[in-house]
Amino acid sequence: MTIKSLTVTEDAYDALKRMKHGGESFSDVILRVASARSEAVKKYFGILKMNDKDTKLWLKNVGQYKKEFGEEFARRQHKLWKSHGNS
Repeated sequence: MTIKSLTVTEDAYDALKRMKHGGESFSDVILRVASARSEAVKKYFGILKMNDKDTKLWLKNVGQYKKEFGEEFARRQHKLWKSHGNS
């Protein structure tokens, strides 16, 4: 087995140390965390399956929501700005 040395900040070291279970080594912790993250990505990757028509509709709806949200945000920001005596 090849061994590599890593330099980490003290905060990173402390975070890894807190994550250790029982007699785990730091390598065990890193492998466990990396594996869990990879499994989470695999679990949800591709969960949302849509055909082209549904995708286009979804994108249109998201675009409309973003537009409306932006307009509402600008309106509220303007109202707040005016209430503080600014033009």
